[in-house]
This record gives sequence, C-alpha cells and structure tokens, in this order.
Amino acid sequence: MSGAIYKQGQGYWVRVLTAIFAGGVVLAAAAWAFAQAAAIRLPQPTQRVGLVAVRGDAPQPGTVIEVFETFDGQRTKTGSAVVQSYSNQGTGSAELIVSDVALDSGSLLIPSSATLQSAQGLTGGSEGLRAEIDSAVGIDIVERIYIQAGIAGLILLFGATLIYFFVAVKKPAVDFLIATDGEMKKVHWSTRKEVQGSTMVVVIATFLLAAGIFVVDYGFGSFFRLINVLQ
Repeated sequence: MSGAIYKQGQGYWVRVLTAIFAGGVVLAAAAWAFAQAAAIRLPQPTQRVGLVAVRGDAPQPGTVIEVFETFDGQRTKTGSAVVQSYSNQGTGSAELIVSDVALDSGSLLIPSSATLQSAQGLTGGSEGLRAEIDSAVGIDIVERIYIQAGIAGLILLFGATLIYFFVAVKKPAVDFLIATDGEMKKVHWSTRKEVQGSTMVVVIATFLLAAGIFVVDYGFGSFFRLINVLQ
C-alpha cells in the first residue's frame, strides 16, 4: 500500500483540522496512559537497605547476610540475602544493595525492625558486619519512567500513523473529507456585524426573560405569604 498523500491540496483545511482534533485525542490518551503506567508493579529483584548502628567490616559483593528479628525477647534468624554493593554513608550508617532476599515470613521487603549480620566473605579482619535496618526499598528491574515513556510513545506513534492513514491515504475517508470541505464552502457564513447583532439580541432577551421570571416569582411569593400559604 502506497503512503503517498491522496489528492494532495484538496480539502486542505478540513483535513488539517481533523488531524489536529484527532491529534489532541491521541495526546490525551498518551498522557492518561503515562499516568496510569505509574501504578504498574514491576519485578524488584534487588533492594536498597539503609543501615544504622553499623559495626564490623564492610562485606564484599556476593557476601551472604543473615536477617534477625526479636520475638518475645528471643533473637531469631528469619531470612537471608546476598550483597550486591555496600557504601558507607557516614558515622555508624551505611547502605546495602541486596538481592536473592529470602524471608521466612514470605514478605518481599526486609522489615525495618530487623537486624543483620554478615555470614561470610569479609574484606578483612575477624569481625563480621552487624547493623540495624533503618529502611528497605525495592528497586524496580527497570526505571519506571522508561515504561511510562515507552507506553505513551507507542500510543503516540500508533495514533499518528492512524491519523495519517485516514486523513492522507485512505481513499474513502479522504474523499469524505474533501466532500465535507466542498459543502462547507457552500455554507453562508454570517458577517461579523450580523454575529454581533444576534449576540446582543440573545443577551438582552435573556436578561428580559430572567427579569420577567423574577417579577412573576416575587409576585406569587408575596401573594401566597399574604394568604398565609407560605410562612
């Protein structure tokens, strides 16, 4: 199928305005899809874990860390994870990127009430990493903005292709738009002076009608209050 413009130059303004209106609809659809895509739940194979009260040596990537929680005063191991990276954030605080999180509770995120310690793979020394977990946030497998932009971009591309097809290529649709343009040229369009005069007539008539209704309503209200129908 050829992509050349069919009957180029004919029905110009009807075709252009149709394309503009359809483009506005496509833009609105893309904006709506962009906003809705923010709610898509993406896989989160890694987590960013904030640590406080950090003690011991920094774990190497690949180190297994064990997660502990306290129940009825008893410290119990409740899961494990693998370190991807470790960064010192200042005195007594650090940040871990971990993967392969496995918790006995079945939860996806390491609880902020837990503590952790490294099980193996220290950079040096004999003291393993020990810390309290301040926060844990899942990291999407890809940036969410890329998903949103991709979906919106696909809608824009599809919409633009569809508009071009029906406004410029599809013969029955183009012939209809050209015929519409021809009929529009036959319409008698009011002059600026006629439009202004008609508008003034409508405005004045509207105010007169409103005033008449107000007078009638006020008169009936006064009459019914006079005969004690309305209090």
